[in-house]
Amino acid sequence: MRTRRIGAALVGLGLLAGAGASQAQPFGVFDVRAAGMGGVGVATGARYATFNNPALLTTAEEQREWFLMAPAMGRQRGDPDKLEDNLSSFQQAADRLDANPTIVNRDAVLARLSIMDGDIYREGGNNALLLAIPGRLLSGAAYIHSYDWATARASIRNDNLSDPTNPQYSSRIEHRGARVLENGVSAAKSISGAGWRRQMAVGFNLKFLFVEGYGYTEDIRTAKPRIDRNQYSSGAAFNVDVGLVKEFGVWKLGLMAKNLLAGSFEYGDTGDTFDIGPQLRAGFAYQSRRTVLELNLDLMRNQAAGYDSATQMLSLGTEFKPWRWLALRAGYQQNLTGTQAGAASLGMGLEIGFLSLDAAGSYSEEQIGAHAQLGFQF
Repeated sequence: MRTRRIGAALVGLGLLAGAGASQAQPFGVFDVRAAGMGGVGVATGARYATFNNPALLTTAEEQREWFLMAPAMGRQRGDPDKLEDNLSSFQQAADRLDANPTIVNRDAVLARLSIMDGDIYREGGNNALLLAIPGRLLSGAAYIHSYDWATARASIRNDNLSDPTNPQYSSRIEHRGARVLENGVSAAKSISGAGWRRQMAVGFNLKFLFVEGYGYTEDIRTAKPRIDRNQYSSGAAFNVDVGLVKEFGVWKLGLMAKNLLAGSFEYGDTGDTFDIGPQLRAGFAYQSRRTVLELNLDLMRNQAAGYDSATQMLSLGTEFKPWRWLALRAGYQQNLTGTQAGAASLGMGLEIGFLSLDAAGSYSEEQIGAHAQLGFQF
């Protein structure tokens, strides 16, 4: 009976992988270890299993290792088209035109408008509190996690500057973004048996989501690229994540299905919607006493966040521990769909007695990010 249940779960995950038409928001990077390793974490990382694959709670090195993450923080910002600078330059040129309505100043305003059309600005981040109790037999965790994303796009259209003394601006800056607060618990259990069930585990996240969607437009003359979080619509949903991990000695396979219960939410009062729904990621890793090398791949194409590109990430990360108290991390992440540039990352973790400190940074031609985390082991 147990074999049939596990087989049914695997079939269900396989069907989910083939459901390419069902799109959701990007998978995301929510812990500092993953942030320093290019976003990987589906096949290794017991402490942060809740965010990447709850089944990993069973792979802790110690028989029992309580871990409190309080807090973890991260922010990313990308302005690949230099919208913030171009918007500021336009508004300064428009101020000069108002003060001195000449043809030269009018042409300067038109030039600034023309180079902005379609420019994109993006930012996002996350904060989390986590108590994890990994173990080889039965494991659990409880967490509170919030994450957000915001995008802005310049829409240049039908500006009438034929009379420099009375310019009429019709262009807009359009905003789309969201913030999600998750409250959840995790549970994981090793599966006993022979053959393919040996050294295998399954894990679950049960969570409640509070969702805010932001969507509005601003007159380009006074607009700012960063989002105003006072303009939103709200909703709530219950959701479930399922993870599997299979160990072959130093080799590990992981599979994570997030947000199995799809939900649709609105970007403010715009009528536009976004989905929080199924995401599927696979991981393959080598893990020895000092070294981790892991590859992760999104098995589904994920919906764009706001005006950003759709994503299907391929990530490669490594971790090396020259001493037990020091972890050095590096990684690279590439979007296999869309036109986003790949991002490289570096990270470091320190353990001083019961205290752990982690930091990571990422960089691409289009976006930079920084993450930090304080943890306690007891």
